[in-house]
Amino acid sequence: MKHSSFFVFAALIVIIETKKNDTNSGSIFNSRLASNCAELNCNNGRCIESGQGPQCICDEGFFGTICDQQGADFYHRTHLMPGLADPDILAVNDDLFFLTGTSNALDLPFFQSTDLITFHLKIIYNPSVTDPQYNYCFIWAPDLSQRGTGYDLYFSAQRVLKGAACPTNGQDVTTFFARAVDQNLIFDKPTLVDFGNNAPKGRIAAGCNAEGCLKTVRIDSAVVGPENDRWFFYTWFSGGNNIAAFSFSSPTNLVANAGPASFSIPATDEKINEAPEVFWYRGQYYFFISTAFFDSQYAMQYVMAPTIADLTRRRAVRSHSVAQRNSAGRLVQSHGHNSIVMRRGQVFNVFHQGIFDSAGRLIGRDTFKQRIAFRPDGSLQTLNTIDIRWNQLPLHQYSIDVVRKDGSTIGPCISVNRIGATLATTYTGLCPDGNNILLDKGDISAFRLFYSMTQVWKDFVEAKYDGVSDQLAFYLPGGITKQIVLRWNERMTGTTYSLDVRRQDGTWVSPCVGDIVIGSRIEYVFDGNCRQANSFIEPRAINYIRICSAINNDWPRAVCGGVPYDGIAIHVSVTIP
Repeated sequence: MKHSSFFVFAALIVIIETKKNDTNSGSIFNSRLASNCAELNCNNGRCIESGQGPQCICDEGFFGTICDQQGADFYHRTHLMPGLADPDILAVNDDLFFLTGTSNALDLPFFQSTDLITFHLKIIYNPSVTDPQYNYCFIWAPDLSQRGTGYDLYFSAQRVLKGAACPTNGQDVTTFFARAVDQNLIFDKPTLVDFGNNAPKGRIAAGCNAEGCLKTVRIDSAVVGPENDRWFFYTWFSGGNNIAAFSFSSPTNLVANAGPASFSIPATDEKINEAPEVFWYRGQYYFFISTAFFDSQYAMQYVMAPTIADLTRRRAVRSHSVAQRNSAGRLVQSHGHNSIVMRRGQVFNVFHQGIFDSAGRLIGRDTFKQRIAFRPDGSLQTLNTIDIRWNQLPLHQYSIDVVRKDGSTIGPCISVNRIGATLATTYTGLCPDGNNILLDKGDISAFRLFYSMTQVWKDFVEAKYDGVSDQLAFYLPGGITKQIVLRWNERMTGTTYSLDVRRQDGTWVSPCVGDIVIGSRIEYVFDGNCRQANSFIEPRAINYIRICSAINNDWPRAVCGGVPYDGIAIHVSVTIP
């Protein structure tokens, strides 16, 4: 027994030493022990049986024996399908996906993939062929969902009698429904949507149903939620494009989610809130909308809430992308009408990307995929923007270079002529002073901030970049922090917020910036100006920051969260319990 104990002990030492010297030894050890795929956990990959035993085939962005390490391309944006707009993607399982979208406006292509990278045409649905009575045109924005063992398809179109011109005057696009019984996706004859008495329904003619515009289903439908709580989202027209939703179990109880008919929306939205998309992740629902005209500054925004019914513009509306403009102010790229898909716990955003000519006119749309990254509070890192800030060196001016992952640089990307002596800029995925080169966040390894008093640009600091974050800070030697970007978690609908600060001497300024200024926003740039106290406090004179919240203006029962402050940090996050 003593000898066998010694051998066990010696074997343990060998294993421990091996693990010390090889960070991937656990992966190798596990894969060698497995005799078949049932015994091998491939993490972010799938297992195949081979002559050498079970092997892991890693998903995009991962590598390693058991696919447990992130690759350099983890946040790389992937081009999925040229010429496809308004994409909708459905995961049947982790290794089977269906993709559809707007193509030639006369039919709907369906593509199939097993890896979320390569898609092959599976079938084309032409409702004009399936329907013996009607022809269809302006076929847009399909939504594919699984119900039971079959598949539901909703799409937008005009419909006319056989032989009639399509499109035709006096009509507007509306929504139709078709059903396929299995994964062959052979859809039957479409029908105009009608959800019952006093409930929303489609309308062939222009204008609104007798029940009102809110109950007239026009375009961009989306079926969301689990099978026992399915919801129908759609876009309706009144003073622009608006979004509403209802539960299939109660179609007469409508929720107005977004749009100019129900909410005050910014001018940049161009009176367009459309293309709803909803997904659930770790206790939160996310509601995407696309804003502005499709051939203009089309962009994605989103709302977070704990329930589907709460997904409205009454909550904080957060930017996810901005359309990119070149140094002359002309559009070069836009993003929108997205669809979310998950694979083995990874979340991907599938969207169309607008392509513009040299005059800023839309000439095409392609479908792309981008991995989504979550902040600690559950909110999303943006698709293509980075808020870049730095502390101040008096009398200096600044310029920014970008370092690609291959080590090459674009410099200047954003020049002193654009930045001057200011202490912040926003990178949007384009270098306006670097020949308008487009460079996605996922392809960047670092940023360099040059600083000078004499226009001689030799001194710089470099900040490594992770390829996804939407905030980046430079800390110049001897610099003074002049601004603090504050973020905090959102509480229930109807909550407003205020900012308190504590000086180094222990005295409070409360409120420093009140809810009359901040309102329901969940981000604020503090520049030292305490507006409610009519005083100015340098960030370096502060040692504690507190965000307070009140529901329906009930400030006597405010709930607050705070963090110590070192007088230096530029980006600060606060959690309100």
